[in-house]
Amino acid sequence: MDYKEFINQAAHTIKRAHDLNKQSKKQGLADLTNAAEAEGLKHRDIFEFGIQLAADGTQPEYINTILSNLIKTEQNETEKRLKIIKKEAVICIQKGFNSWLLLNTLFSLISDKEQKDVQNILMDVSCLNNAAFKEFFKMYYEVL
Repeated sequence: MDYKEFINQAAHTIKRAHDLNKQSKKQGLADLTNAAEAEGLKHRDIFEFGIQLAADGTQPEYINTILSNLIKTEQNETEKRLKIIKKEAVICIQKGFNSWLLLNTLFSLISDKEQKDVQNILMDVSCLNNAAFKEFFKMYYEVL
């Protein structure tokens, strides 16, 4: 996985985590049962697999163990970093973190340069219409 693909996937994961987190806070974790993308489940994508486990009511410590074990098998360091981001996103959603804490947790897992590049992608997908993203970027990046 090259740098550009990592940034694109990190941005996608952060946006999707934020959207699913909002949905679960309004309607409950069980409402995410159909939210996991089938293609991701087929390939045992950490995020999709974790969302399915959380929606099914799996206890947090089991989800953490399962996802951590899947991460341990990854040989590529960049892929491993992305899987860690996805795992943390699932844990944040399951714990019901607010948007601010979710964004801070996920952005803390990437370097300053990566944060800027992810921010640029998220700005292009209209995240700035969302109050949580807008405030987060305003506070940390002074872009607005």
